[in-house]
Amino acid sequence: MEWGHRVLGRLIGLGFVVPLVYFASRRMLPRSLARNLSLYALLIGFQGALGWYMVKSGLEDSLLETPGAVPRVSQYRLAAHLGTAFVLYAGMFSTGISILTDWRWAKKGVWSGLKDTGSGAVWKSVLENPAVRRFARYSKVLTGLVFLTALSGAFVAGLDAGLLYNEFPLMGGRLAPPSDELFSPLYAKKPDGSDIWWRNIFENPTTVQFDHRCLAITTYFSTAALYAATLRPTLRAALPPLARRMALSAFAMANLQVLLGISTLIYLVPISLAAMHQAGSVMLLTTMMHLLVSLRRPGAAAKIWRQTQMNARKARSS
Repeated sequence: MEWGHRVLGRLIGLGFVVPLVYFASRRMLPRSLARNLSLYALLIGFQGALGWYMVKSGLEDSLLETPGAVPRVSQYRLAAHLGTAFVLYAGMFSTGISILTDWRWAKKGVWSGLKDTGSGAVWKSVLENPAVRRFARYSKVLTGLVFLTALSGAFVAGLDAGLLYNEFPLMGGRLAPPSDELFSPLYAKKPDGSDIWWRNIFENPTTVQFDHRCLAITTYFSTAALYAATLRPTLRAALPPLARRMALSAFAMANLQVLLGISTLIYLVPISLAAMHQAGSVMLLTTMMHLLVSLRRPGAAAKIWRQTQMNARKARSS
């Protein structure tokens, strides 16, 4: 698994950097796009270095001397590695989808499922609607919450916190473990115990699992609220069709992700379910990124191309 992961990471780097150098050297990319893609290329390199930094934390000499010892990487480095991967994926996905939507609008006059017969009257009227603007702000906050929830899952994995309290929604027959277990003084390293709060949040498996549960539940109900908002007649009439579909997709994916999370917990974290649960977090983030792109104004190049086409049609008609 480790070897395959390394090889796949190198293939991703080559598959991204080589075409980027080719298209950029032939000046086939807009300057802003070339800059963004170059940043992603640097981020791929940083991700590889961060991956080795993470692996290094589990390669201790004591492992060779202790019978039955299992290598364990730092949960902090694991979370950083996963978080960087999510940022990289979200950037690549949103860039690709934005290019496709810009092309569709520039060539066919279709924006987020709406037909635009002019040079932008449709998307301008939609995005200037106060209800749509509030919906877009809420969607951005929810996307950040999805990312934070996924990041907390890395701490759960790094500390094997999923092997504790294998029941839901209770933890040991109650909604929350005892406070002295959530904030145990055993995890404090300073003599005055001033680091008891943050060390328990990031190093206590019980607290880590409880935090992940709270974030997951908050994310689920927030996604449900987002979808419920699209059912209101005024907002439903104002939102473009693609945005409504993505809100529904996000809610559907949140339901599936909750089921995968509970199943992973109850069945003592089998690799298959754990992998599906992690993939579910990627899919939920994907739907939220697609929702944000559906409420994005066309890029400058698409506007110029669209305006040029409109001028050419007017010239032919006259």
